[in-house]
Amino acid sequence: MLAGVLAGGVLVTASGCGLLGGGPDTPPPPDALTGLLAGTWSLIAAYDSALTAMPDLGPLLGPLRETHRAHAEALTAVMSPRPSAQAFGPASLAPAAGDRKAVITALRTAELNGGKQAAEVCVSTTAARATLVGEIAVARATHLEVLVP
Repeated sequence: MLAGVLAGGVLVTASGCGLLGGGPDTPPPPDALTGLLAGTWSLIAAYDSALTAMPDLGPLLGPLRETHRAHAEALTAVMSPRPSAQAFGPASLAPAAGDRKAVITALRTAELNGGKQAAEVCVSTTAARATLVGEIAVARATHLEVLVP
């Protein structure tokens, strides 16, 4: 009888801690940087689109796009849970339309919006992440200086 009581206690305890598959685990909430990472992938897609439409802008736009790729990797590295690469990219946009000025103006607008987003996240994130997010905000501001229509 004592063995039955002990076995029952073990079952109740084990089922209470989820060892016996009591119920589906709830997924963890998305990381606070998820929106910034999504915005970063959107910028990468905008640059891809511009470069598809105007490959001659490669020397100007290529390094800026690669900076955004590095930012996406850095954000992913500090996020928990880490999103999969497929969660955000590569996004498919139609090739950018218009002449050089229109393409660069569209990228400036995207960078301006992305910079605002990064600045907002920077002031609301943890101290441990503020440096990374601040560097991203500053990089986006410098991209505005490069993207002169």
